[in-house]
Amino acid sequence: MAKISTKNVAEAIYESAKDKSGTELERALSNAKDFLVKKNLISKSAEILTHLQKLADKDSGTVRAKVLSSDKLSDHKVSEIKTSLKHRYKAEHIILDPEEDKTLIGGVRIEANDEIIDLSLKNKVKQLQNHLLAN
Repeated sequence: MAKISTKNVAEAIYESAKDKSGTELERALSNAKDFLVKKNLISKSAEILTHLQKLADKDSGTVRAKVLSSDKLSDHKVSEIKTSLKHRYKAEHIILDPEEDKTLIGGVRIEANDEIIDLSLKNKVKQLQNHLLAN
């Protein structure tokens, strides 16, 4: 028996519910729920929802990014980061999840689309240290 991946389940649910509304959407989601129960996949619902969110974001041109900084970001800095990410990922919408990380000396660390952009002073000091030790 082949194992059903949560990614494939999410894709199937997304395609079955896409562009539907009202009773059609209710029926598609009810069928998805019945399938998850029948295949004992309810325990995997968090993973499936994560994949569904990624599919919906991709379709809508949305990029979600976690931004770590030592202090609260100013509105201007948030705007700069959003603009940079829009250009980098050719996205229509950017959703930032700012978090304070007191281990950072300064700068920011951005996690978006399975990529980490580390612009923190801590990282720059580490890069400088590695460069000086290598030369």
